[in-house]
Amino acid sequence: MIEAYLDELSRELERVGIRGALRKRVLAESEDHLRSDVDALARFGSATELANQFAAELGARSSRRAAVSAFVALAGAGVVYALSFVGAAFAGQPPPDTWPLLAQLMLPVVIVAPQVAFVAGSLGLVRTLRRRELVLPSAELKVINRRTGVALVSGLVTMAGLAILALELRGVSSDWWVVLTLVGASIAAPLLVLAGIPLMRASRLRPQVAGEGGDVFDDIGFGRTGAWRFALMVSIGLAVVVFLAAAVQGDPFDGALNAAAEALACLGGFALFGRYLGLRH
Repeated sequence: MIEAYLDELSRELERVGIRGALRKRVLAESEDHLRSDVDALARFGSATELANQFAAELGARSSRRAAVSAFVALAGAGVVYALSFVGAAFAGQPPPDTWPLLAQLMLPVVIVAPQVAFVAGSLGLVRTLRRRELVLPSAELKVINRRTGVALVSGLVTMAGLAILALELRGVSSDWWVVLTLVGASIAAPLLVLAGIPLMRASRLRPQVAGEGGDVFDDIGFGRTGAWRFALMVSIGLAVVVFLAAAVQGDPFDGALNAAAEALACLGGFALFGRYLGLRH
């Protein structure tokens, strides 16, 4: 009877994404309990429920670990980006409209992609910090994993864009900036890839736990209004900050253009990623 139960448990563990050494360990511990306690089989319940319980607890733990690992790797990539961005002001580069075509194409990439990486990574981390329950709804785990994945992919795109930009501008920029950018990107990119390993493990788990994935108001923890109204308020606030920063520097016209662009980009990002990242239902 114990053997039949363990066989069924093995199949159910495979079904919910628990495989390899982890499945063998679960089966070994389960067999040890079953053979040492005559009443253990009754307490264990069905193999389906037990496997789902394992997957639910492991899923929440794995998704949290993946989100934290991704944020740490993104922080390193952010340092590389900041050094390259600040250093570009001292690298003697000509105006962007004189750059090679590929460099001009990479410029919007290295402006937009890091913002997506930062927002998605921060949202994933915030949700994991706010939700400390042992088990989370399957829909919420999917939201966390999606945010982590988008953040890592956007971070990799940013590092690739920086490397291409440095290579394309190597003839018109200071050598130290080219080397700094290329070395930094070559260090940060593998860290982002390594941070994807916990995410892959978390994504393989498929627990069935009822509940909703939540929205942006579950992230911020206060207020509840229309999701689009909230996005509009954030976009306007961002535009005001960008405009005031430019106005203080004596360039209100360009500040207004940049503010409008940032607001539109924010709304566009909400429209594009809002549902996928669990910001709106």
